[in-house]
Formats: sequence, C-alpha cells, structure tokens
Amino acid sequence: IAKVMEDCTLDNFFPEVVNKLDTKQFALPKKSTTHALVYLLHSILVALERGFCTARLFFADFKKGFDLVDHNVIIKELTLLGTHPSIIRWIKAFLCDREQCVRVGTSMSSWKKTNGGLPQGTKLGPLLFAVLINSLLKNWPSRIKFVDDTSALEIIPRFSSSLMPLVVNEISDYALERGMELNYKKCKQMLINFLKYKGSDDENPIYVAGKPVETVSSFKLLGVWISNDLSWNTHVDMVLKKANSRLYALRLLKKAGLQASHIVQIYISFIRSRIEYASPVWSSIPKSLSDILESVQKRALRIAYLDLLYDEALEISNLQYLSTRRDISCKKFVESLRRDVSPYNPLTQILYNIYICTF
Repeated sequence: IAKVMEDCTLDNFFPEVVNKLDTKQFALPKKSTTHALVYLLHSILVALERGFCTARLFFADFKKGFDLVDHNVIIKELTLLGTHPSIIRWIKAFLCDREQCVRVGTSMSSWKKTNGGLPQGTKLGPLLFAVLINSLLKNWPSRIKFVDDTSALEIIPRFSSSLMPLVVNEISDYALERGMELNYKKCKQMLINFLKYKGSDDENPIYVAGKPVETVSSFKLLGVWISNDLSWNTHVDMVLKKANSRLYALRLLKKAGLQASHIVQIYISFIRSRIEYASPVWSSIPKSLSDILESVQKRALRIAYLDLLYDEALEISNLQYLSTRRDISCKKFVESLRRDVSPYNPLTQILYNIYICTF
C-alpha cells in the first residue's frame, strides 16, 4: 500500500515541483548522469578552447548523505516551492514517525523512532533531496547536481584569482544551516591547466572543516573517471579491470557447460553494459583505447565460440562492434536532445545555440 501511495503522490507531486527545481539538477525526467557529464565536459572544453584560462573543479560530498536530512527543513523548502498543502501533509506523514531497529544474527534491538533522514530505496527520497539542495549555488552558473552529488566548476582567466574557496564556503554554510555537513575526507578538487604558466596548487587553497581539500589528478564522477589532462586513459583502465574480473566468471560458466548463447546474454547484461556506460561522454577516445575496449568483447565471444573468428562470432550472436554501437548511441543522444522542447534542460539550449550559429 505504501508503494502504491508513493506512486500516486509522485504523479501529483512531480509536475507541480519539477518545473521549479534547479535546471542544473539532472536527477529528473529526461535527464541522466550522461546529460550531467556531457554538460560539465562541454563547459570545460568550450572555455579552454578560447584559451588563456584554467578550470577548477570542486566535488562536494555530504556526510552520510540522506541520513542527516532534517524533516522540518524539507517541509520548509516544499512550502517555499508553493507545493499544495495536502501534498505537504502526505509527505510529512511519509517522513515522520518512522521506526527502525538493528538486527545482529538472531538478536534484535528495540524499535526506535527516527528524527531525521530520508528513506532510501524509495522513489520520493531522491526527489526530496533535490528539493533540499534546490537553492544551493543558484547564483553560480557552472554547477551540476545529481541528487546528493554536487560539483562546481570555475573558469579562471589567466593571472586572475580563484573564487572557488568562497563557493566552497557557501556550500558548507548551506549544508550546516540545514543540519548537514561536508565530508572533508571525500571532498576533492581538480585543476585543469594547459597554460605554460602552471602556477601553484597552494594558491587560494580550499578548506572544508578547517582541513585542506585534496587535489586529485583523476576523479570518479557519476560513474565516469575524469582526468585533469582530459584524456580517457584512466577511465578505460578502470573499466578494463572490472571487465577482466567478469570475463573470468564467463570462463567458469563455460566450463560448467553453459550454452554459448546464454554466455553471450550474460556478457551483454553484466560486461557490455558496464563498458558502454555514459558512452556519449567519452566516445571521442583514440583508436588505441577503442581497440582495448573492443578486445574485451573479442575475448568474451572467444569464450562463447572457441572455434570462430571474431567477425563470425559477431554475426552468429547478432552483435556489433563496440565502436559502431558508440556512434549509434551518440546519434541517439543528440536526437533525443533535438526532440526535447523542455526549457529546463541546459543541454537543449546549448544544442539550439549551436544550430543557430551553424545556420
């Protein structure tokens, strides 16, 4: 009954609230992690192509994420968004007076009421967190949000000072005012600098809770590894490691007598899906990296069809080259943006501007 009521609430709640949320919040219908990453990389590349600037990224991490959310703050934010009172009352009932206990083996603690936090594994949880951070960095143009993942981008003209420490202070203050806090151990920054004058990482340092934020050369953002040289070597290396461990499982299944067609289906579900995740973001990889990824599929099909050549195995299993699939995925991604007439997707506006400039 609770799940049915949650769906009913979403049907009525979503249209009323979603159009009032930050356009840079990508955990909404017709948006995805791919949209968020494409928007971020596009912003960086456009700025760096103009020259005489560097890019600085801050990746925020909220300690315990959903667990420290104050219910009263959520209700206040919903009220500010003009949500209908009956919807607010239902959400208040959904959040408050929840009970939980701890089970260790056969022993179980007594039930205790929770005084905060968003229930995880629900459809309403991510939307309510998006409401919570809706006004965060509203005046900072280069930002992306995906539920509790928030990143800020600053383009710094040559010989100018960075404003990122002030941005981070704003994020920290925003969190503290709402009963949350940043996790300084997991917050990171990245500098992307192709100028001859590199400067120093110590210029305008960033602090969270009085501790300096670590500068990293690569960072896993929304499932994709971004590097400060804007190459995809690290991402491909990480994908390859995951794929290799899963290929070993395919070999074990083959030894156990599993049919070739079933092995191919397992490869598609558990290996290829991981290789192709967010491919429009990094589809411009050089041939050397493309060949590395293609070798994963070659090995998978060799396990399934030991005596067949790669092209023969592709034909019998009705598969395509991974590079071909990436090209198709990019075309579908752009086509979906062309069909999206919503003013709430920043990528749609970018595509429109490119179209206007072209013609």
